[in-house]
Amino acid sequence: MFEVLDRNCLFQQLRLLPDKKLLFGVLLACLLFNCNASTSATPLSHYFQESWTTRDGLPHNTVNSISQSADGYLWLATWEGAARFNGRVFEVFGRGATTGLPDSGIRTLAKDSQGNIVLAGARGGISKQTVDGWHNWPAFSALINAVVIEDDDATLWLASEGQGLFQQRPDGSRKQFTTEQGLGSDVVHSLLKDKTGRLWIGTGRGLAWLKPDKAPLKIHNVEGLPAVPVFALRQYGDDVLIGTERGLFIFSHGKAQLLSADLANLPVSAILVQDKHIWIGSTDRGLLRFSERGVETLSMTGGLPNNRILSLYLDREKSLWVGTNGGLFRLRDAPFVTYTAESGLAGDYVRAVLAHSDGSVWVGTSQGLSQGSETGFETINLAPASSGQSILSLAEDKDGAVWVGTYTDGALRYHNGVITDKYDRATGLLANEVRAILPDNKEGIWIGTGQGLNFIGPDGIRSFGKAEGLPTPFVMALYQHHDGRLFIGTGGGVAIMQTEGSMTALDFSNLDGAEYAFGFVASPEDDILWMTTDRGLVAYDLQSGQTQIIGRKAGLPFDKVFQTVVDNDHNLWLSSNRGILRLERTQVMQFLAGTRDTVDYELFGESDGMQSAQANGGSMQAATMAADGSVLFATSKGLSIVKPADLNRFSINTPPVVIEGLHVDGAATALQQGLHLPAGTERLELQFAGLGYIMPQRMQYSTQLIGFDTDWVTRGNNATAEYTNLPPGEYDFLVRAAYPRGDWSENVASFRFVISPYYWQRPGFWLTFIVVTLLLAGFTLRWRLTVLHRREQELLRQVAEKTLELQQQTDYLRAIDKERSTLLEQIKSQAQEFELQARRDALTGLANRRAFDESLGRECARARRTKMPLCLVLLDIDHFKRVNDTFSHSVGDEILKMVADVILRHCREADTVARWGGEEFALLLPDTSLKAAVDICERIRHAVMKIDCSAFSEDLHITASMGIASFADEEQHEKLLSRSDSALYRAKQGGRNRVAS
Repeated sequence: MFEVLDRNCLFQQLRLLPDKKLLFGVLLACLLFNCNASTSATPLSHYFQESWTTRDGLPHNTVNSISQSADGYLWLATWEGAARFNGRVFEVFGRGATTGLPDSGIRTLAKDSQGNIVLAGARGGISKQTVDGWHNWPAFSALINAVVIEDDDATLWLASEGQGLFQQRPDGSRKQFTTEQGLGSDVVHSLLKDKTGRLWIGTGRGLAWLKPDKAPLKIHNVEGLPAVPVFALRQYGDDVLIGTERGLFIFSHGKAQLLSADLANLPVSAILVQDKHIWIGSTDRGLLRFSERGVETLSMTGGLPNNRILSLYLDREKSLWVGTNGGLFRLRDAPFVTYTAESGLAGDYVRAVLAHSDGSVWVGTSQGLSQGSETGFETINLAPASSGQSILSLAEDKDGAVWVGTYTDGALRYHNGVITDKYDRATGLLANEVRAILPDNKEGIWIGTGQGLNFIGPDGIRSFGKAEGLPTPFVMALYQHHDGRLFIGTGGGVAIMQTEGSMTALDFSNLDGAEYAFGFVASPEDDILWMTTDRGLVAYDLQSGQTQIIGRKAGLPFDKVFQTVVDNDHNLWLSSNRGILRLERTQVMQFLAGTRDTVDYELFGESDGMQSAQANGGSMQAATMAADGSVLFATSKGLSIVKPADLNRFSINTPPVVIEGLHVDGAATALQQGLHLPAGTERLELQFAGLGYIMPQRMQYSTQLIGFDTDWVTRGNNATAEYTNLPPGEYDFLVRAAYPRGDWSENVASFRFVISPYYWQRPGFWLTFIVVTLLLAGFTLRWRLTVLHRREQELLRQVAEKTLELQQQTDYLRAIDKERSTLLEQIKSQAQEFELQARRDALTGLANRRAFDESLGRECARARRTKMPLCLVLLDIDHFKRVNDTFSHSVGDEILKMVADVILRHCREADTVARWGGEEFALLLPDTSLKAAVDICERIRHAVMKIDCSAFSEDLHITASMGIASFADEEQHEKLLSRSDSALYRAKQGGRNRVAS
């Protein structure tokens, strides 16, 4: 997103900068004042920093080597194994049968021509991971410091600690080179094969080289270098960079010399070349970059975990990974840039920001006012008129003067370097707390305070409060339309003052209980005034006066939004306490038109370059747009700036995607293509990961199970897919990944599996069964007809002889008929019992999924008809898998029954309680408001916590998470289920053992 200064202009300015604040001034000029673009490097201080340690899953904080395999995984060599990183979690590979390594200490990583990772390290172990598994070589008797792999015949060259250089041939033969063959030392630290095929060897006492394709192999020592360790080697165009204990050298045109006097005596431990810029890792001075800017340094004081650098790597997304003695560190571009007091602001807590017509940026903080220009930020001294210098609001007057609203000292007018006017309670303002300032369309100035609204005009100061029509006197925002209407945002809603002076309150009764109106911004192309409130974004039609709200029901993740900015593409940016939201105009307008149920959003926070995701609001302007299209936000930790036009740059990369794990009925199962699963398999869970590292937390996924799904299923950022009760058959699971606004990965990851049928589910069984049944029915019918015929003849003979016996036979037949009736009743009773069993869960006795679906459809229809409230609750037992894994499934079954009993005790007869599946339960609460449902769920949650599990274990305690959704007259009740499931997901994400609605 950054624009870069002209190379010569920037280089000259950098050399003249006396301190860090001026450096940030140049950076601000790059961002806001449109310096000419060139190939200059992004300033080192402008990169977004992230770090990982053992607390985040690293096996060891010393990262010796970094590489990226062909499939996209990032590999890290540590002294406690090689860690494979997918952007979210680390998977560790150490010694043992899997890798064949004799020790977990990994010193170096290398890649073969297919992109497979080779591990080498302690005790001379070498192993390679391929799609077919791990392959290893017989171990050497020394630590391996570096590996070079010949592309043509896979010959390995290995640098050892104390035993010189080894050549490992594909046939298993080995050759050793030591000081006897001409090496300067038997300690070899680094290796490099250059463009010409020459193998460079960095030893403990200088540099040597040989030509692997020339026999006999002869070692040549390089002159002109100090006899010190050579820790790093790197190709640099046609030359070779040499990192030594006493500086960075370059071998060019047959001789070695110091690259720059600025790099003399620098202990170089790692080198990386990016374009013409050189990244340098040192043993004790942190990370350096050598470019047209000169030498820039980043050390522990600037955020580096440790000043000892062991490895550098540039991944496919152009992120720089740094392996240190204190953990893994990354520098990358981020969508947002944040300026703080360290950058020259008067304070970190920013409340208001003004993009002035002259191109400058004015920033109001809790500790004073700053003006940003091409020379950086300058603090404006307001002490003559403001003792506190705590700024709440800013506005530009028609002549370019800046109006400054303070927290305790009223309103100040600042022009041409002096304070020309001051208004406070002593001069007629209702309060000294000035939260909103707006120059009138004609003349005068509107000032909103904590105690009401003032107008300063030619006739003096006028005041407006509740008596004049304000909903509350707490005024936070002002907007005047071109027709003269004045919109006033208060703590109790919005008031509109007409041109003749009358004031009416805007009806907020249909806006989900909204009260606070924090800010206004108009969209002239849509004739809409956007109002930010404590219940979401309100769209006010400036012609009809109709209002609509975009809030939780529209899909927004939270209620309160402070300020809206409409960018040059007419998309909406919303500030909040929990980050910055971006909404696409097309979706917003579709929602307002009723053709779309929800609005998608992007949420930006600390991982996107903000120092704090907490934006500030309650005064104007809390956000604005600069002349170059940049959007500026006031936050609790500085001024955060994003350039919307550059966001697509962060979506250019299409991440590869891999399937990482499979759980069958809760048990981890090895991923094998064509896997045959047994009959009766009920639950499958597949885990996958998009191997992108710029914004892994915002990676989007979609899946398709061929044989079950008819189209792709959007998973959002959920990296798992779960299927239950799949019928027998062949399936092919596909998954793809993308960054927000980016393209889906072209090469989808796939996994084929087969679910075997029971014998009675096979077609042959049913064909045989039908044939046998028909034959048996035919034989039985024929036999029965024969018997009846014989009985008829016998009865005819007996009728004439024995009337009495016929009467007895009649009585006998009546008895049989009674028995038959009794039998039919028994059969009917059994059928009813079977039907009841088909609708009940066998373990808990609760309704099952089928019965619950019927009740859900029936109750939704009733709620829609009667307009009575209806709530749906999904309950999930927290960490239930641990119960099964630790105490057995029989204990888990008892826990399920106890939880089911607790739920039933807290529900009414009219409520429907069902076992949803596994450890999940569903509750349908008719005639119940959302507040009442929350109370019921809280009682259930507390009751679950009190379940006595001491019979199984004193350490076993059960908790549950619940998600509640209120019926909103949806035509399809699946949406009610989806919203309840989303609420359950938020309860889990929020820490479990909680109720979310």
